[in-house]
Amino acid sequence: MTLGIVGTNAWNKGAELMQVALQEHLRRRDPGVVLAVPGDFGSFEERAQYRLRYMLPPLRKGRAWLALQLLPMSLRRSFGVVVEDEVDAILDASGFAFGDQHPLQRTVRFAEDVERWRRQGKPVVLLPQALGPFEQPAMRAAFARVLRAATRVYARDPISLEHARSVAPDAENLRLAPDFTNLVKPLEPTQIGSLNRACIVPNQRMIEKAASREEADAYVPLLGTVVRAVEAHGVEPVLLIHGAHDAPLVEAVQQHLGRSLPVIEERDPVRIKAELGRSRLVVASRFHALVSALTQGVPAIATSWSHKYEMLFADYGCPDLVLPVPAEAEQVHAAVTRTLGAGREDLVETLQARAEAFMAQTREMWQEVEEVLGMK
Repeated sequence: MTLGIVGTNAWNKGAELMQVALQEHLRRRDPGVVLAVPGDFGSFEERAQYRLRYMLPPLRKGRAWLALQLLPMSLRRSFGVVVEDEVDAILDASGFAFGDQHPLQRTVRFAEDVERWRRQGKPVVLLPQALGPFEQPAMRAAFARVLRAATRVYARDPISLEHARSVAPDAENLRLAPDFTNLVKPLEPTQIGSLNRACIVPNQRMIEKAASREEADAYVPLLGTVVRAVEAHGVEPVLLIHGAHDAPLVEAVQQHLGRSLPVIEERDPVRIKAELGRSRLVVASRFHALVSALTQGVPAIATSWSHKYEMLFADYGCPDLVLPVPAEAEQVHAAVTRTLGAGREDLVETLQARAEAFMAQTREMWQEVEEVLGMK
């Protein structure tokens, strides 16, 4: 079986972790499965690291494209190239790509792709992801096309499911399932919370997607307040880079503080998950940094630019640990005290119990996906 994977990439560690999660499951289920990704996944070396083929886009022009199309399959495979006709099904693992906060053209193009794949008889599954809102008429129309053509669409939280149902109330292909990176285990044994540190993970999107200039300007000072709050509890703050575009924010936080902090910059997303798991606390604005913490029972505090953060923390029973931006220093210190103070053990127990329940739901989701794909 040859599966096309879209929506993942090697420059955003959350997107890369989703690639790891789906290929771990699929190759365990079928060691002979061939996985192919578009060229925007990353470089040849990054595809080779994960044993991924290059999925040649259709409807292109040029001699190189034509030559690859005309090559015998055996020769194409030797070059690591798959054409669309050879792909049996498509899995989308975008994470969060469809809704009014995203470019309309991206959804329109995807709708065209899904409709083409449907005509070719290929199952198309959107793996668990955040969706919506869909208030703009053009965006609603484009995503309605996706819903009509896709075989199965998994919303990652109840609000995303509600947004999707608002577009197509009678859609029978909609399901609810948690983020599926929760099954990824760090490669090295991790003693959860073994290091007396708090990993602080900034996100450039908190500035790009800010509702106002006041909110954007308050973000770095808020992280500075977090640093001082964890230090007041005798915990070492460290900065962790979870996305290629977030490095300038790490520098901005240190400039705001007027001093340097330890910085973790790790290439492998599974090792990043291990680093987060070894921490006593994670304070993050990157969604998958928070998922990696919570699924390992590590207390976390979030800031939010999308409903997906509030929904994640509601799922794990701690909605009060999503901080507004700006936030009063008292709010920050109260959240840090809740995660590091006397109530920490009860919080950890809650996180561990919720994590086990969501892992079971992810396994059920994969069983459904296997049926859709026709995996024997």
